Order: sequence, then structure tokens, then C-alpha cells
Amino acid sequence: MGKVVILGGNARSGKSTLAHMLSKSNYTVISFDILQSVIEESFNLSFDKMDEEMRFNFFQNIVNKYIKESEINDLNVVLDMYDYLPKDIDRLENKEKVEVYFLAYPNQTKEEIKYNIIHYAEPTDWIAQVNENYLNSCVDRFYDRNAMLVVECEKYNQTLIDTKGKEERPKVLEKLYNKITK
Repeated sequence: MGKVVILGGNARSGKSTLAHMLSKSNYTVISFDILQSVIEESFNLSFDKMDEEMRFNFFQNIVNKYIKESEINDLNVVLDMYDYLPKDIDRLENKEKVEVYFLAYPNQTKEEIKYNIIHYAEPTDWIAQVNENYLNSCVDRFYDRNAMLVVECEKYNQTLIDTKGKEERPKVLEKLYNKITK
């Protein structure tokens, strides 16, 4: 039987890096960012304008489809997402059939967050192409989101992985990779 892993959490926390690592171990990677972007562009929709229930139903339907695929076809799947939170995982009707990890860096200062954004951004990443003011607003938003994720993960009994930064992040991601693939 396959496995479905959901990677949620903060932007620039290592979700996509870990998903890429898992892809090399026979995991099919589904990026919610890409999926939502394609749907928005193809159908002239905006997920931001959808009500919360509609967005949740989309999320739950995707999760349920991949749970079924993993069971039928012995498929390992990793869902890489940003927009959905521990409260959304708590509402999933099949939450016991998925492994969920929220990645964040709750102990970092704003200066450390800014360093990590710049350090880990690929030249093609959207964050590498913003001006200083917008970058600083992202740092503030990511800092606040870290605090929110700590509270929500505790409230909804979800696993929060502190991916830290600099030279520690690859070690944290490797440890989580090993846990998932064991």
C-alpha cells in the first residue's frame, strides 16, 4: 500500500526541497501552488476570491483522490502546499490516512528569515524578483505565519518541524526524509 504525505507550512521553509528529495525515492509530487495556478489561468478563477468552504472542498477532494490512488496502485504521493493550515487538516474526512508535516522556522529573527529567503531563492523564484520593500513585507508576513503555525499545530495536534536555517536546514530535511521513507 502506498502512502500520502502532506507537506504544509511557511513559505521558504523547505517544503519543495523535501518534496524534490522524495521524488527521487519514487514519490509522485503534487504542488498545490502549481495546480492552483494552472486552474486559475485556465479557467480565469481566483482561489483568493473563493469562499473558505469551496477552497477546503477542493483541497479535500484532491487529498481523497490521492488516498484512493495510493491504496489502489501502491502509489507514494507527496502533496506540497502552502495555503492550507492545521485547521484544514483537522477537518479532512480521511486525515488518519495521511502523514502530515508542517515546516516552519519559528525561532528565527526577521534578519535570519531575510537571509534564508535570499540564500535559498533560485533566480527564477518569484521572491528573487521582488524589490526591497516587498521583500521586507514578506519577511514580516513569514515571521507572523511562523508564530501562527506554532499555535495552530499545537491546537490541532499536528507535527511542526523547525527547519531552522543556514547549514542546519539540510540536516533537518534529511532527517525528515529518512523518517518518511523508512
